[in-house]
Amino acid sequence: MIRILIIEDNAIKAQDIQRCLKEHYPDGALDIATAYASGVRRTYKEKYDVVIIDNSLPYYESAPSDIHPDMARIILDEFYDLGISPNSIICSAFDPGEKEVYFQNIVSRFDFCIGFVRYDGCSSDWENQLLSLIDSIKM
Repeated sequence: MIRILIIEDNAIKAQDIQRCLKEHYPDGALDIATAYASGVRRTYKEKYDVVIIDNSLPYYESAPSDIHPDMARIILDEFYDLGISPNSIICSAFDPGEKEVYFQNIVSRFDFCIGFVRYDGCSSDWENQLLSLIDSIKM
């Protein structure tokens, strides 16, 4: 059984990701954290096969409007500092171009970050990309 943590503060996006994962991994265990602190804490305490990380998140659930636009890198840095290396995927809504190079640089910096997906609520392309990355993991 696959265990996946989704670190995502947008309820609609989190529901879309959950729906996609439940269809593909019906027996999987899915958890959600909505901020940096809860996501890092859960990843450190529990064993997840995959952690899916949004790039724009608040530090704390108690301050949901305090969004940091570079949170995926900060979370991956924290995982590295804590000595944990969960298979991680950045799943963020971003405009193609400059941000793509930025995410490629993040992925190349952390060997446990297996890729990034451009989420688009009007398309299902992101779903295939996400599932392909997860399926590529040797568990």
